[in-house]
Amino acid sequence: MLIQQKELSDLINCSYHNWYDDYKKNCIKSFSLEIPADVLNYLKQDYFVLPKECNLSDACSSNTQKIGETSSFSDDEAEEESAPEFREFSDKITKIIDKLGGSAFIKTNWHSPKDSVWITAGQTLRVKDLCDVYQLLKASSICKEDLNHVSESNFCHIIFKKWKDVHPGTEFRCFVRNRNLIGISPRDWPQYHEHFKAQKRDIIKDIVSLFKEKIKDKFPIDNYCFDVIRETKDHVILIDFSPFNEKYTAPLAFDWNFLLGDEIIIENDDEESDNPEFRYLDKDVGIQPNPRNNYGFPQEMIEMFKSSTLSDDQIEELNRITLEQTEAGSSQEN
Repeated sequence: MLIQQKELSDLINCSYHNWYDDYKKNCIKSFSLEIPADVLNYLKQDYFVLPKECNLSDACSSNTQKIGETSSFSDDEAEEESAPEFREFSDKITKIIDKLGGSAFIKTNWHSPKDSVWITAGQTLRVKDLCDVYQLLKASSICKEDLNHVSESNFCHIIFKKWKDVHPGTEFRCFVRNRNLIGISPRDWPQYHEHFKAQKRDIIKDIVSLFKEKIKDKFPIDNYCFDVIRETKDHVILIDFSPFNEKYTAPLAFDWNFLLGDEIIIENDDEESDNPEFRYLDKDVGIQPNPRNNYGFPQEMIEMFKSSTLSDDQIEELNRITLEQTEAGSSQEN
């Protein structure tokens, strides 16, 4: 994908390792690990062979399902011979996970490997060992896209965040235009959460306070989005930044025509600015389709279902699996 210079500049400024040190007091404890050239080349390739370090007896937990381990036609010796080796880099991964208490949430510069949760035994983004890390990253098209953005520089990183169970009703995406906070959306859009209506004013107040006190005059670009967790009153955790651009950031409860349109009046007066619109479902209209549910399946399987005629029994089974994936994933993104 060709990237314009301004887009690349925005991506660089929103890359986790470039801003974390400035905001770490308001973030979940994290570590950033630069990806060396040989590992980067390995992660970008489509072939799926885990590094030799993953075959060591203590490298992977007992509940990790390594690809190919149950295959009757795989040649273990040939696979071991062709497997790459990154011992120094893998040692760093293991030490970081240990420092974070034995489990972590991982992402590349901008995105998590949410499209590859199907590959792990626990159907989760919670990593506990080398195999979890390499499997999720190797199987993720989203992360490969990240790595391709910056393939010609020493800019690619794996981010490790201390694992934290998060209720989806506490996550919000915020939209900033011309350094003014113009919109807030639940990240769990379009699902209904009863407390939004009762706590609307406090949610807006707490997010605006974090923005004005910590972000507004400090973040280096004028237009961007940021994600937060607000678990309790007066306590907001900064999760991530992303470009104010429809190519890279989902608008959730808004649409980009509105966010970029003339309907939004940007006030220059500090007292009048940062009065964001908070959009949410104000009544329960039943279970709504959620695009994130698709990430419980390999993309090839999704395409197959789209192009096939399924029986009632198959549809019922698919719905059952989807429900299980949704319940399992309700706390896996931090």
